Amino acid sequence: MMKRLLLFLVGLAIAGPAAAATCPGNVPIVTLPPQQVAGFNWGPVILPLGDACISKIEVDPTNELAWYAGGPNGVYMTKNGGTTWTKPVSGNVSALLVVAGQPNLVYAGVGTRLYQSKDSGQNWTIIHVFAKPVSAILVADSTVYVGLSWDNHVDPSGIYVSGLGGSPTTFHPFGPGHTGLIVWTLSRDPLSGVIYAGTEIFDHPQPYHPPFFRSPNNAMTWTNVAASLPWHVVDTAVRPGDGHLYALTQGYGVYGSANQGNNWQPPVSSLGLGVALEMDPSTPPRLYAGRQKLGLLTGGIFRSGDAGLHFSPVGLDGVTIADIALNATSTRIYAAAYGSGIYKAIVP
Repeated sequence: MMKRLLLFLVGLAIAGPAAAATCPGNVPIVTLPPQQVAGFNWGPVILPLGDACISKIEVDPTNELAWYAGGPNGVYMTKNGGTTWTKPVSGNVSALLVVAGQPNLVYAGVGTRLYQSKDSGQNWTIIHVFAKPVSAILVADSTVYVGLSWDNHVDPSGIYVSGLGGSPTTFHPFGPGHTGLIVWTLSRDPLSGVIYAGTEIFDHPQPYHPPFFRSPNNAMTWTNVAASLPWHVVDTAVRPGDGHLYALTQGYGVYGSANQGNNWQPPVSSLGLGVALEMDPSTPPRLYAGRQKLGLLTGGIFRSGDAGLHFSPVGLDGVTIADIALNATSTRIYAAAYGSGIYKAIVP
């Protein structure tokens, strides 16, 4: 069930308008009242054009009033902090990225199509169409890296690499035997240039050992460094000052590595965390993580001050936190709650 819900959250659910009281995946729509938890004052829910089925949120680092949001119904955009919205792209959004250092560049994975905007969302162009849905996008050093959601053990899995405009596109496989992989996350260490890819094996063969990959050469070759990771990794972050790697495993919390994945340190407790991860770039040991609302898990957003060893709740219990964003100064936090909408708070 946890795998199935996560598939809905990142955009593999059936696309199309949600029913009146549910989002795709039969997720009930829930509205949380304004609340204060651990110093976080969460305001009323924000609904892009009335849509509660939001699973992606990005904030322009040069303009905290400019947000991009996505879900099963399309890409939404606001330039006034959520007061009014437009929907420039329709379709099932499974990946969304505002490029660091070039915030005029925005990318969206909508089904099998990779969209690009070169003017802060005013115009959007399809720059490539893939054979499988786009599930992860990374942009670094004028290069675009794209991971897909493979659903068979015939085609090799890997990463597509291109220039900023999506052409030409080169495929670099993960290696022999690596098939049927859903690439949930791509990240890069700015110090070493190492790229990481977290994957799930679509059909969960037993015994289940999903790979976590490391590439030292811009995705040309890959090494599986999953080692002691207990489950698939759905989100990652890299500390810019020392290359320390954070890997959020679905349901098992944040694992850390100080040596590029050669060894992993588990969390003291996971609290069932495992949907979204956001590192505070101003204080890299500070992390935010989202939890699913499923079964005994009650959802909510959590914060860690010790690099993921311990987390404590900071609000929004009762909804699934599918994505998290911070403004450029890390003074405001934004949470995309699937089946509810967008919430924001000032960081205490």
